[in-house]
Amino acid sequence: MSKQNELWDDIPSYVFIELARRGMEKISLDQCFLPNCDNENKRLLEPLKKEEHDEKQYHTKIIYMKCLKCKGTYQLKFKMIKNMKKKKNDEKNNFSIGIVFAQDENGNNLGHIGYY
Repeated sequence: MSKQNELWDDIPSYVFIELARRGMEKISLDQCFLPNCDNENKRLLEPLKKEEHDEKQYHTKIIYMKCLKCKGTYQLKFKMIKNMKKKKNDEKNNFSIGIVFAQDENGNNLGHIGYY
C-alpha cells in the first residue's frame, strides 16, 4: 500500500456538524477547505504527510493536504479528547470524541469542521 493510501485511511470519509436544534449533518472531508476554492473532487487532493502528538487528555493528528485545483496546501487537524465520562468515577462507560479543524499551511485556524 502506498504512503498516500495509508494517509487516506487515517482520514474519515465524513464528520458531523451541529445544526443547532435541527440535529446533525454529514460533511465530507474529500474537499479543499481553503478559502476561494470549490474543489470537491477527492482525486484532486493529495495527502502529503502526517504528524501525531499524544498528551494525557488529547491525541492530536495533523494531516497535510495539497489541493491540485487551487495549488494550495492546508492541514486537517484531528483532536481526539480521550476518556470522557458520562458520570464521575464511572470507568466502564468512558468514551472519546474527535474534533476536526481546518488550518492553513502555517497552522492558522480556518475553522471547526465537525465531530467524528
